[in-house]
Amino acid sequence: MDTVFAETLLAVVETGSIAGASRKMGISPGAVALRIKALESEVGVPLLGRAGNRVAPTAAASRLITPLSDIVARTADLRHLASGRGTVEGELRVGAIATASVGMLPRLLGALRRSHPALDLFIVPGTSSELCEQVLDGVIDAAIVVEPPMPPRKGEVFAPWVDEPLVLIGPSDMADDDPLVLIEREPFIRYDRRNWGGRIVDRWLKANGLRVHDRIELDALDGIVAMVSAGLGVSIIPDWAGPRPSGAVVKTVKLPEPTPVRCVGLFHRRVSSRQDLVALLTPAFRQMAGTPDNAKAMAAAGGDMLRR
Repeated sequence: MDTVFAETLLAVVETGSIAGASRKMGISPGAVALRIKALESEVGVPLLGRAGNRVAPTAAASRLITPLSDIVARTADLRHLASGRGTVEGELRVGAIATASVGMLPRLLGALRRSHPALDLFIVPGTSSELCEQVLDGVIDAAIVVEPPMPPRKGEVFAPWVDEPLVLIGPSDMADDDPLVLIEREPFIRYDRRNWGGRIVDRWLKANGLRVHDRIELDALDGIVAMVSAGLGVSIIPDWAGPRPSGAVVKTVKLPEPTPVRCVGLFHRRVSSRQDLVALLTPAFRQMAGTPDNAKAMAAAGGDMLRR
């Protein structure tokens, strides 16, 4: 089997279209279609079908995704070994939740680029639950996510990187500083309970017997900040490290002790074809977060990057 054909199928599945795979691989849509047809002839079954406006893998293709991903990754590793060069090189596919993408990730990628200039990182956005599933399916190698609500199963690893305390935010002209009064009195903009971070907020509210007047429920933290800044209500969100929406100004109030936290870290499989490359991420984060300039910047932006 030509691994280029396997890479092409994976690109179509990842992007959801022939055109998307074409852009990702830098070839024409016709070339993508020909490669898929050649792979279908080799395995003897259809691999793609239509799902609305998107192209979706057939049941047979879905069963092949993980082994094909491993084949492609192992081939890249073999090329590296055959080259005889001592440098770290290859492609590492890393998922990242939205706040990590604009917060810690740029500095982390900068640190990795300086240490391992031949290492290529491909970043995939998504929610924590989506990205963890992609890790387990072999679509990506690791993911920066909120700590899963269930303990890791055999073969799974979650390495905690940062504790982000939950805080109450309100309009900048909010006079009252009692978070418990504000939570029950003001319209509440809720961090989406379908997200693992939103569940932490929901558990804390219930544990403290607090009833809120839900106005809006969003999964985008920057959207919540923008709405609170516009005077639409108050919210409880993690104090993440990273920029806030341009022009948004909110007042931050600490929650009573013990303060609930959202833990963000690295989720990956214990054993994978790229585990040596995945193993570079946590030390690079520790080094990046531990430097005086970065530690000061992280603390100023929000989030305790050095707690763990």
